[in-house]
Amino acid sequence: MSIIKSNSLKVEVNELGSTLESFYDLEGNTELLWQGSEDSWSGKDVTIFPFVGRLKDGFYTVEGKKYSMSAHGLCCQHKFAIEDREENRVSHRFVWSQETLKSYPYKFDLTVLHEVLGDKYIKTMRVKNLGESQMYFMLGGHPAISLTSKDGCDTSDNYIEFPKTLHPKNYYLDKEGKFIDRLDEIGEFDKIYCDKALMKKYATLILAQENFQSLNLVRGDGKTLEFTLNNPPVLAFWSHPEKGEYICMEPWYGLPDEVETKRELKDKERINSLAAGEVFEYSFAIEIKR
Repeated sequence: MSIIKSNSLKVEVNELGSTLESFYDLEGNTELLWQGSEDSWSGKDVTIFPFVGRLKDGFYTVEGKKYSMSAHGLCCQHKFAIEDREENRVSHRFVWSQETLKSYPYKFDLTVLHEVLGDKYIKTMRVKNLGESQMYFMLGGHPAISLTSKDGCDTSDNYIEFPKTLHPKNYYLDKEGKFIDRLDEIGEFDKIYCDKALMKKYATLILAQENFQSLNLVRGDGKTLEFTLNNPPVLAFWSHPEKGEYICMEPWYGLPDEVETKRELKDKERINSLAAGEVFEYSFAIEIKR
């Protein structure tokens, strides 16, 4: 575990998965990261690579060969190496191995940099293709922000506001809430209320075809977190439909499998690719607004 901090913000980072364990407002004496619950979601954050969400029947193919992988990919159960650590930053690294080739047949180098600057936390994920052929992958973030609640469940006093009216489309999930069923209209809006009715309706709200530069999460106690998103192609919101005072803010470069999915990795919806030696980098930030 590593603690990085400024005068006003303390962040705890776990090498297992290179994920957040705590996002603590020192000035307000408040934990702003969901701390997990067995009856809702025991997680707090996920570094997503090389798949977003679930694979249909748990497998995919590369040049016809079958590979299996669990939801959100390899990072969840992997302990990253610490590359560099200072008072306000820590860098983690995950490099391919003979073991990773059994489930993902590409040679990769994934580094994750966590930084704290004043009231702002920044996460940067950098993928390099160490192989000799084209590499296909997905990438994303998954921090769960703690919300206020009226009765231990009702989080409707919390809301997400966008700087302008959005006209996105939504990737609707199937009845089980697992796989993409269709891409369709959702209507226009500039605010989303973080109530359980939202999750019951959509399972996961998966927005696309919009310019996602920033948003504010306004908690019921008035604390506001500004997310600088840097225009990911997909932006998802998720929480348990009945329990837990949190919402996950998920910038995605990729998607879960479709109901009628393409098995071959290179043919999947919103797949990314890197030529040999190339690098892909994405960062997002969370800032406490004073």
